[in-house]
Amino acid sequence: MQNQPLSSGDQGKLLIFSLLMALSIVFLFGVIPVIFLGFGIYMMKKNQDFSCIDIAVKNFKGYAWIALIICALTSFYGGFYYSIYGNSWHKDVFFASLIFSGIACVYLIAVQVLFYSPMIKHREWIEVNGILSTKTQSDKASIKHSEVEIIKGEKLKQYSVADELTKWAKLKVDGHISEEEFNEARTKLLKRK
Repeated sequence: MQNQPLSSGDQGKLLIFSLLMALSIVFLFGVIPVIFLGFGIYMMKKNQDFSCIDIAVKNFKGYAWIALIICALTSFYGGFYYSIYGNSWHKDVFFASLIFSGIACVYLIAVQVLFYSPMIKHREWIEVNGILSTKTQSDKASIKHSEVEIIKGEKLKQYSVADELTKWAKLKVDGHISEEEFNEARTKLLKRK
């Protein structure tokens, strides 16, 4: 299943996770995890190596754990001093820290369930073809190859030799044919002249 495109359910999970991450940017600590994941996706696409996603998710989780620990310690601090002094400021700190701890926990779960799990199930596909792609890179290459074959298969006598040489030169410049193929076609064209 790793070399299959993402199902619509898995794509839906990624969409939900993207929306959650868009909301997290509103909070100051939410920008850095988005940068981690965005850079990981960019590097995976560039290098066609899924380990970039692995590292990005580890960095995301590490950052979320640090935020969770800081919020838990702040919550403990606020609750402890509120119980001693009864100050409403400490009470506010306690509840705000609990809320942020909950948010950090939600993001730890969300990155695993909504982002990493669908990606890991299709890691071989994603490495080569991309996250939302439904066609393989080889399918795209075969479409280009078939276009070249159509041009190669045209009858050479329909056009002037100069027109044909121009077409073949463009195919070579665009990278659709090799130097050898170009030279072979040129030789055939010049012999028919």
